[in-house]
Amino acid sequence: MKIRSIELTNFCKFVGTIRVDNIGDNVNVLVGRNELGKSTLLKAINGAIFEKAKSTAAHVKAFRHFVNGTVPEVKLTFDIDGKSWTIHKRFAGQAGKSTLTCSDGRLFEDDAAEAELQRLLGFAGSRSGGEPGIWGTLWVQQGQSFGDAALDEHGQRTMQGCLEAQVGLVTGGTRGQKIPKAIRDALETLRSSKGPRGKFKDAMDRLAESKQETADFEAKRQSVFQLMEDLARNKRELKQETDSWDDAAHRREVEAERTKRTVAATHAAELRSATDAAKLACERATQARRSVDDRAKAVAELESLELQLSDLNTASAGAVAAKADAQASVDTGEAKLSDLRSKTSRNAERARNLERIRAIVSLNGEIIQHQLTLDKAASLECEAAKLSELIGAIATTDAAVTRIEEAVTELSAADAAANAVATTVSFALEESALPSVALDGKALDASATSLPILGKTVISIQNVGAITVEPQIKNRAALVARRDAAHEEVKAALEAADVTDLAAARTAAAQRKEYLRRSADVGNELANLAPGNRTKKLAAGLEALKGHLGELRGRLRVEMEKCGLAEISGEDDLTSDIANNHAEGARFAAEIETAEAELAGPQDALAQADKKLLSARERLAGLNGTIETKKADLAAGRAGASDEQLTASAESLERDAVARDEQLAEKLRGQGETVEAIDARIKRLEGAAANHQRSVANLGIEVTRLTALIEANEGGGVEEMLLAAEAERDRLTTAVAEFEKEAAVLKLLSETLEAAEGEAKTRYLTPVISRVEPYLKMLLPGANIVLDEDLRIAALQRAGQREDFDVLSGGTKEQLAVLTRLAFAELLLGQGRPATVILDDALAFSDDDRIESMFDVLMRAGDKVQIIVLTCRKRLFTRLGAAPLEIREAA
Repeated sequence: MKIRSIELTNFCKFVGTIRVDNIGDNVNVLVGRNELGKSTLLKAINGAIFEKAKSTAAHVKAFRHFVNGTVPEVKLTFDIDGKSWTIHKRFAGQAGKSTLTCSDGRLFEDDAAEAELQRLLGFAGSRSGGEPGIWGTLWVQQGQSFGDAALDEHGQRTMQGCLEAQVGLVTGGTRGQKIPKAIRDALETLRSSKGPRGKFKDAMDRLAESKQETADFEAKRQSVFQLMEDLARNKRELKQETDSWDDAAHRREVEAERTKRTVAATHAAELRSATDAAKLACERATQARRSVDDRAKAVAELESLELQLSDLNTASAGAVAAKADAQASVDTGEAKLSDLRSKTSRNAERARNLERIRAIVSLNGEIIQHQLTLDKAASLECEAAKLSELIGAIATTDAAVTRIEEAVTELSAADAAANAVATTVSFALEESALPSVALDGKALDASATSLPILGKTVISIQNVGAITVEPQIKNRAALVARRDAAHEEVKAALEAADVTDLAAARTAAAQRKEYLRRSADVGNELANLAPGNRTKKLAAGLEALKGHLGELRGRLRVEMEKCGLAEISGEDDLTSDIANNHAEGARFAAEIETAEAELAGPQDALAQADKKLLSARERLAGLNGTIETKKADLAAGRAGASDEQLTASAESLERDAVARDEQLAEKLRGQGETVEAIDARIKRLEGAAANHQRSVANLGIEVTRLTALIEANEGGGVEEMLLAAEAERDRLTTAVAEFEKEAAVLKLLSETLEAAEGEAKTRYLTPVISRVEPYLKMLLPGANIVLDEDLRIAALQRAGQREDFDVLSGGTKEQLAVLTRLAFAELLLGQGRPATVILDDALAFSDDDRIESMFDVLMRAGDKVQIIVLTCRKRLFTRLGAAPLEIREAA
C-alpha cells in the first residue's frame, strides 16, 4: 500500500478542510512546529482505516472539534495492487457514512466499504471497529518509538502467516502436522503440564495409597515388636526394684536418725543461749570503753577552744583600731569630692543656659530663612500672573492647529480629487496677445499656462470669437461641494485661532507652549519653595509656611523672655562661651575622677576593716556558744559518773566479756552433728521410700497395659495384612513404571519433532533478521540482533557479549525498534501484503552521529518501503533529504 493523500475536515483541532498530498513512493517528511497537527494526521489515518463511521465510542466522538463540535470527515487515498482507492468517512455516530471507491469504478458503501477495506489491508474487524494488528507496529505514534517493536496477537498472526507456508512444507505439510498432533494428544492423555493425568494418574494415586497402607502395616508390626520389648524391660525393672529393697531395715534407719536429731536440737539451744550472752557482754564492754574515750576527747577539745577564744579577742581589738583610721581617711576624701561635685553642678546649669541661647539663635536663623523663601515666592507669583495674561492673549492651541492642519489637508485632497477628473486647458500665447483673451469674462493671468476646468467655461478671444468648454464629469457636484466645504472649514479654523494661515498658527501655538512651559516651571519652583517637613510636622505649601513662621516668631519671643535676653548675641561670642564652659566642665570631671580614685583606697581599707571586724565578732560569738555547750555537756556527764568511776566500770565489763567468750568456745568444741544435717538425711530416706513405692506401682501398671496391647494386636492378623499390602504395592509399582516409560517415549518423540520444527522456524525467521542486519551494520557495525519466538527484540549481540534489550540506552532501543519495523514492512511487501511505515517524532533520543546513520538507513529502506516521517525539528531533518510534505488548506 502506498498512501497518496490525506484530507481532514473539522477533525480534532482543525477547522475547515486541510490536505496533505503528493506523498511519494519513498521517504517523505512533514516538518512543522509543535501543535501544528502532525500527530492529528496520524490519528486521522488510523481513524479512516480502523474506526467505523457509525461508531459511538468515546474515542471516536473525540474526533470532533473540541470547541465547535462539528462533524469530522477524513478522506484517504492510497494505491494497492496497481489500483487507486479512496476511503471517505464521515464520523457522525448512527448517521455516519463510509464510502470506498476504486479507480476501476467500483463503489462500496458503509458495511461493504468497511469489509472491503479489511480485505484490502488484511486486518481483522470487530463490532467497534478494526484491529490495527501489524499496522499498529508499523505506524509509530508520538512518544512510542523508543519501546520494543512489540506485536499484538493480530500482528503476530500476520507476521507468522508470512512464514508458516514455508515452515509447513519443511515439516510435511498438513498431513505431516497430524503426526505431532497425535503424539501430543496421546502424551496429554498421560501427562499434562501439571503432572500425570488419566490412567497414569489413577495408577500413581493407587500406588501412593498402597505404599501408605504398607507403611502403616509395617509401622503397626514394628509397634507390636516395640511393645513386647517394653514389656520385658518393665518386668525386669520391677523384679530388680522389689529384690533390692529391705523395708524393715529402712524403717530402723529412719528411727535412729530421728533420735539423734532430738539430742542435737537440745545442744543447739544451749549453744544459742551462750552465744547471745557472750555477744551482749561484748557490746556492753565496747560501749563503756567508747564512753571513756568520748570523755577524754571532750576535755581536750574544750582546752583547744579556750586558746582560740583568746586569739580572737586580740584580733578583734586590732580590727577596731584599723577601722577607725580608715574612716578618718574616707571622711576627708568625701568632703573634697562633695566640693568638686557642687562646682560641676553649677557648670552644668550654665551649660544648659548656653544651649537654650544657642537654640534661640538657631530659631532666629530659621525665621530669617523662611522669610527669604516667602519673599521669593511673592516675586514668583507676580511672574506667574504676567505669564497667565500672555497665555490668555494667544487663542491658538494645539487643538486649533490640528483643526487647521486637517482642514488644509482636506482642501488639498479635495483639489487633488477635482484635478484628477477635471479637463485641463493649456495655453501657449504670445505675451502681447494675453489682453485679448478672457476666461469667463476675466482677463487671463499671465502666469497660468494650463487650467483645470470642472464646469462650463467660456474662453473669449477679442475680435475672434468664443470657445465654450463643458467637461462631462459624473460626480462634479459632489467634488465641487467637497472643495467648497474644505475652503469654508479652513477659513473658520483660521478665524477661530485668530491667525491668517497655517504657519502663523504654528508660530502662535509654539509661543503659547513656551509661555505654558515657563508658567509650569514657575509653578514647580513655587511648589518646591515650600515642600513641607514631616519631621517638624510642617505641611507643604506657602500658607502652611506662613503659619509656621508666625509660630516660630511667637516661640522666639517666649524663649528670649525666659533667658532674660533683650537682644540676640552674636554666634561667635556664643560659641566661645560654650567652648569655655565645656572646658571648665571637663576639668571638673577630671578632678572628680582623680578624687574618686584617691578615695577608692581608703574606702577599700574601711570595707576590709569592717569585714575583718564582722568576721572576728561572728567567730567570737560562735566560739563562745560552742565552749558553753561543751562545758555543760562535760558537767552533766561528770554528775552521773566521775572520770575514775567511768574507767573502772569499763575495765570490769571488758573482763566479763572475755569470760563469756571462753565459755562459748568450750561449748562449740563439744558440738556434734547439726540438726540441719540430720533433717536433710531424714528427708532423703523418706523420699527414697516414697520413690520405691511409686516406682513399683508404675511398673505394675505399665506391665498390665503392655500385656493388653500385645494381645489385642496379635489377634488382628497384622502380619497377614502386611504381606497382602506389599504384593499390591509391587503390582502397582510395575504399572506406574510402564506408564512412565510410555510417557517418556511420547515426550521424546514430541520434543524431537518440535526441535525439527523449531529449526525450520528459526531457519525461516532468517528473512526478518536478514532484512534488519544490513541496516544494523550501517548503524552498529559488528552487531547482531536477537529476536524471540514472538518476533520481539530480545537482545543485541556485539563484541562477543549479549546485551538484553531492557538494559540498552533509550536511544539504542529506539533505533533498533525503527530498524525492526522497517524489516517487518519489507517482509510483508515481499509476501505481497500492503505495508507503509509512519514515524511520528521518532529518533528523539539519537545523538548527532547516530541520527546521521539513521537518515542513511531510512533513505536506503525507502527504495523498498514507503516511509512517512512526521517531525517538529526542521533544522535537523533537513539533512534527511526526503521529499517534503505540507499541510495546506483545501481550496
